[in-house]
Amino acid sequence: MSRDLAIPLILLGAVAIGCSWLNDSGSSNSANSVEVNSSANTASNSGPARENPAADIEAMAEKVLDQKAVRVKTSAFGEKNFTTEVEYVAPDRFRIKTGPGLERIVIGKDVYMFLGDSWAKLPGFDGQLPDIREAFRKERHKYFSDVRFIGEETINGKPSLAYEYHNKGEGNLGENDSKIWIGKDDGLPLKIESRYKSGNLRAVVIEYEYDPSIKIEVPRT
Repeated sequence: MSRDLAIPLILLGAVAIGCSWLNDSGSSNSANSVEVNSSANTASNSGPARENPAADIEAMAEKVLDQKAVRVKTSAFGEKNFTTEVEYVAPDRFRIKTGPGLERIVIGKDVYMFLGDSWAKLPGFDGQLPDIREAFRKERHKYFSDVRFIGEETINGKPSLAYEYHNKGEGNLGENDSKIWIGKDDGLPLKIESRYKSGNLRAVVIEYEYDPSIKIEVPRT
């Protein structure tokens, strides 16, 4: 996956939209072999059909990129289960946690990594940082297809609009069927559940939290 797309795909749920760098085609597995416990009220009210479900998803993506602070938790199930948490503070601050004691902070072109019991500054980025909104606009059509509006549901106690869609990563890696819940009141994603058709991943759950109190500062090295 190109660096231009790394940041917007983290914000939008990189795993669920088929990024090949989180999945490979080394083994085949059944998407039904992992049980994902959804907190949604599955007794959905279909209501009137949405005129353009794909446009609803694109509008949601734009709203995510407009947020001042977002926390995204990803739980992946497969040959190896793992959990990651990404916090974003506009315009260019990230905290990425990939396990106990494994943490990275990115502020602009500066990168810091927590190593054992202390922080170290790593070599930063060279050149011009990409415009993440434009990068996503150019590539988003590759990641969403067959979008269908399912109906109104309640997820984590919040009213939402539920959609299903299909997608494939680059070279058809990471092919999956996904369901996304978008807040009815604010148009922001609340949760994504994805089931993979092949590769080392079988299922992924992504949860979003919009917390204006998130702060990401330069760590003491």
